[in-house]
Amino acid sequence: MKIRPATPFMSLGQSMKHVREIGSRAELIAFLDEEWLRGGPVTDENVTCIKWGDGIDERIGWDTHLICVDGKAALFSDGPLP
Repeated sequence: MKIRPATPFMSLGQSMKHVREIGSRAELIAFLDEEWLRGGPVTDENVTCIKWGDGIDERIGWDTHLICVDGKAALFSDGPLP
C-alpha cells in the first residue's frame, strides 16, 4: 500500500513527494510509532482507516482512505488497510 501525509500544511503535489510503500499493517504501525508526532503510543487497536471521498481520486488514481491514530488524521493511503 502507498501512504502519504494527511496534513493541511501541504498541497497534494507536496504530499505526493513524501509517498512511501508500506508492506503490511505491522509495518504501518511501526512507521506511525516512529514518525507520527502527536504523541502517545501507536497500537493496532488505536489505528483506524476510513474511506475518504466518493471514489477514485482522478488526480492521482488512488482509492483514498484516511488512516487515523486515536481518531486523529495521520496519513492517507491508496486503499483500505491490509
